[in-house]
Amino acid sequence: MALIAVLFVVAAAMLAPGLAVGPSLDASVFSDVASRMLHGVTPYVGAWDHKPPGIYLVTAGAQATLGWLGPWTAEWLLSLAVSVGIGISVAAGLARLGVTGWPRSLAAIGATILASHYLLALGGGLTEPPAALLVGSAFVLAVRSTGGARLAGIGLLVGLSALVSVQLLPGGLIVLALALSQTTPGKRLRGTGLLALGFAAPLAGVAAWLLAIGAMPAALDAIVTYAGAYRSSGNEDGATLAASVVAWTILTALFLVAPALLGAVSPASRLPARRASLYAVLLWIAATLLAIILQGRFYAHYAIALAVPLGVLAGLGLHRVGESLRRAARPTARAVIALPFVATLLISVVAGVVSGAMQGALVADGSSRMEAVSERLRDLPPGTMLVWGNEPRLYSLADRVPATRYSYLYPLTTPRYSTAAQIDAVVQALAAHPPAVVVDVGSTAPGQPGFLPLLIDRPIASEGRDLDLLEPLRAFVATHYRLEAIVSGWPIYVLREPQP
Repeated sequence: MALIAVLFVVAAAMLAPGLAVGPSLDASVFSDVASRMLHGVTPYVGAWDHKPPGIYLVTAGAQATLGWLGPWTAEWLLSLAVSVGIGISVAAGLARLGVTGWPRSLAAIGATILASHYLLALGGGLTEPPAALLVGSAFVLAVRSTGGARLAGIGLLVGLSALVSVQLLPGGLIVLALALSQTTPGKRLRGTGLLALGFAAPLAGVAAWLLAIGAMPAALDAIVTYAGAYRSSGNEDGATLAASVVAWTILTALFLVAPALLGAVSPASRLPARRASLYAVLLWIAATLLAIILQGRFYAHYAIALAVPLGVLAGLGLHRVGESLRRAARPTARAVIALPFVATLLISVVAGVVSGAMQGALVADGSSRMEAVSERLRDLPPGTMLVWGNEPRLYSLADRVPATRYSYLYPLTTPRYSTAAQIDAVVQALAAHPPAVVVDVGSTAPGQPGFLPLLIDRPIASEGRDLDLLEPLRAFVATHYRLEAIVSGWPIYVLREPQP
């Protein structure tokens, strides 16, 4: 219980900036889709996004249960509980591998920090942490897998994780292989069937639900077609854009990576009970890194998928350090053994504070801007709204419903996905039900680089999703709207009065 209390304190401290400054873009999108689902809107059809449906169901559950605290507070508390759960799964897995005491506790704390640090988790609300908890729980069961019910449960947990985040799918498949390796040779055929049945059950259930509500074609288009186009859009400049993010992420995670490296080279021959698990977590890391490379881009939150395997390896490495410390008779020898880990911890703290502050400052600036704009929007005529750019949180802050199925515009500007017919459909929807206001959130100030321009020209700050087919949208806004005000650098347009 003491370890769980420490994990709660650590995770809350890491996630606290998010509660203060608000959600990131991804978390805002998930929150918007979940909120609209609770109001009867069909996902993918009436509220577009490209993630598997599990994250919207999880977020909607948090809003339905704790929404009286505010949607973001509810989602933040869910992220807190999930981050703690990741640490608990690492502690439980290490206990089953015979690692106890301070090595087990420090590894669990390290995994929790990695899963909740602001640089990676962006204050909460992302897909990777709940999926990591599900796969981590499956790993705990798979360490010494026995019995049909346990195998089916492992498959179920991995299947549920695939519905939340594809980033954990490589690790999940490795955990399935680990569970199968723990069964006796004569029962492996039956074990494979049970794992497959457990894995397929949640996928089949959600597929049946999407078919029943008529969302399956739109879901496949968003999850498969858009995901492929999104990956292609980042192939040319993804490595350049990700270089600094990768560097900061490695420095921040160094406190966990250093003992994990020691755990990775632990002689498996001396640890027969841990051999399969050691190989499994190494393959988990390798498969996850390969999947990230194939995606062509890297965001820091992708590293959360490594929290459990790095935590397990770190526990094995720290266990080995503990044995060395016990054998070292002289204080100087103990200091030499501990020094590399103390140094990596200090580097991680400094890098984590600097990188987290940089990332938090950007989100805080956007949040303060949205607060100011939402205050001004409350004085304008009620009705729906079109946000030109990628700040979906403005809808909830202004208490206005999106005028189209898109709460952000990246899907309209992604090469190999966006089409003129898609833009025309959006224009037709706007013409049928014109939004009361249009807000251009594409840049921090008129004329500054940012998203594709609306009515005020600006340079484009490209990240690959900059296909410009939006002229019909511009024409619609120019014809039917007038500039009302510019608040915090964001132009606000209101519907023109009908001509007599």
